[in-house]
Amino acid sequence: MIFWLKKVVLFTLIILIMSVISAAGVSKPSILFDHKFWDFGSAPVDLKIVHYYKFKNTGSEPLKIIKINPNCDCTSVSAKDTLIPPHDSSEIKIVFHTKEFYGTTTKKATIYTNDPDNPQIDLEYSANIEFFHRLHTSEPKYLVFLQGQNSKDVRLINLSDDDVPYTIMKEPNDMFSLNKYEGEISDKENEIITVTIREGINKGTYFTNFTVIYATKPELRLTIPVKVVRW
Repeated sequence: MIFWLKKVVLFTLIILIMSVISAAGVSKPSILFDHKFWDFGSAPVDLKIVHYYKFKNTGSEPLKIIKINPNCDCTSVSAKDTLIPPHDSSEIKIVFHTKEFYGTTTKKATIYTNDPDNPQIDLEYSANIEFFHRLHTSEPKYLVFLQGQNSKDVRLINLSDDDVPYTIMKEPNDMFSLNKYEGEISDKENEIITVTIREGINKGTYFTNFTVIYATKPELRLTIPVKVVRW
């Protein structure tokens, strides 16, 4: 009886060890996004706003982006790379055209990959279009840089009775720079943000933006589109 029990225990241990070895030896791609949802906050109507979703292939095999399907023709989506080696990073870019929308609008783009654990991933984004908080807004609401125009100011407005800290999230491209990325706006005061376009941009029309995040309760966001035209 004891001998039989020893054989059963030994057999069970062998099966467990083989299972662990087998699992450890599986090679596969694995996609990991740093976030899957982005809130633009308030944004003006009939302009294009942009966001980049960063991700990494944490697996041991090349990751393939097979296709990307937005659920609205108001959005275009592109992958920086369609084949990502193990442990490399890349990004997905969405461009959302706010025309014909008003109020809170939420959309998504579906990413199809060869990751067996995540063959389909939804990236969502939301904007409150043409609705601006009466106490925390900006002037102007968007910027257009034509040929020869390289620097413009945006005035962040605080009409409340409280000092309001803020941070600015700039999309990860080198199209422009800002004179400051965080600060505090005193009550009933303004803060000037200077936007400077990079020199040497090739001919074309470019869309980008930055998002002001106010440390209010609840948190308020304001996305300021930046359109650059060079000829």
